Amino acid sequence: MTKAAKTYPDTIFKQTTPDESQALENGPRFNTWYKGWYTRSEIYERMMPDGLTSALRVEGPASGGAAIVMNHKGNIKLITGKRTDVAGSGTLDIRTAGCNQLHDGRTNIQYNPGGTENEGQAINVLCYGDYVEQVIGAERHITATKVVITATEELSLNGQTIKIQAQGDIEMAAGAINTAQVNKKDIVLGQRMNFGAGEATEMQFDPRSTQNLISPGNLNQKVLGDYQLTTGGVTNVKAIGGPGTLVKDRVAGLFLNCLTTTTIQGTAGMVVSGPAGMDLVSAGELAISGTDTQISTANLEMDTANFDVTSAAVSITGTGDVSIEGANVRITGALIYLN
Repeated sequence: MTKAAKTYPDTIFKQTTPDESQALENGPRFNTWYKGWYTRSEIYERMMPDGLTSALRVEGPASGGAAIVMNHKGNIKLITGKRTDVAGSGTLDIRTAGCNQLHDGRTNIQYNPGGTENEGQAINVLCYGDYVEQVIGAERHITATKVVITATEELSLNGQTIKIQAQGDIEMAAGAINTAQVNKKDIVLGQRMNFGAGEATEMQFDPRSTQNLISPGNLNQKVLGDYQLTTGGVTNVKAIGGPGTLVKDRVAGLFLNCLTTTTIQGTAGMVVSGPAGMDLVSAGELAISGTDTQISTANLEMDTANFDVTSAAVSITGTGDVSIEGANVRITGALIYLN
């Protein structure tokens, strides 16, 4: 990106040939056509000693100092007088019903503010209609320390490719920012942060769409309110684990720690599976309830201080030996059958 220049040129073009000089012992020669009596206006020809360098000059009133010069090169020069304290002095004023210009070569224009009364403005253009510029097959360059574009209704940038580059910050502020694109890619080498969003929603309309979050680092989510996760398909949470210091218990691949009651619910059903093993640990009461509860295992061991079973009917069936041991064994019932 081209930066603004620290020093600016003092000419509008680069000189390719040295200045010409002539000895003026025998000239120049003048031929006066007209010389006014009241304003000292004058029309005259001027010829240099080389017999080639010549000009026709029309000078206005001597008090103004304006002139028109047509020279042997085909140049036409409009020269205004010097600025004075009189309002509008030294200006070139043109008023026409229209203007058509055709330039077959390069055009160089230089504007200067000329004083402090113009608020530093070197050129000011006022249009009561549309302002249209066309650059065919070339480029349009604008170089300034600061560029300000103000549109009271709408600002449109249309291009096959649009590039915005900045060495510093790029700031955007709007009531709403709407974008539409086929593909979008953000490359952030530093930190990415979002502030002040009252609601953030990502919605995909294509059922084949997939969202992937891949990070070689850590993922932290802190929610002061409710956290809800709903999936129409299968929910798969897999933790490989590994050494580290962010979680104290690195033995557990998936660590859930909630300060209040935690509910894990499957609407149609729920399967909790630990192929290598599973532990249910509770410092308080551990309750398992269901309309039909089945425990199927190769070996079941229960170690507890008190074991109470309350049921309308209790059936214990062992295909092998059944052993009940205790300091005191009591069997109480209206009828006791031993077979």
